[in-house]
Amino acid sequence: MLIIKTVEEAIRLIESHSGEAKDFKLAVCQSLLDPTGVNMAIITDKILSMGWMPAGFEDHEGYRLFMYSDL
Repeated sequence: MLIIKTVEEAIRLIESHSGEAKDFKLAVCQSLLDPTGVNMAIITDKILSMGWMPAGFEDHEGYRLFMYSDL
């Protein structure tokens, strides 16, 4: 599993996914989860523009795994 370390990596990965939202999982490095939430706000904006909705997350050592569903 690729653990993304930049917003740009996340956006490229989101845009390259051609399947359903439920089949997409985004592993975000803990260092990208800034206290103000700016990085995740940008990533979530991209997710919403794809017609997807956040569907939870799991915490793992060093990263957080985000899951999505269709709107």
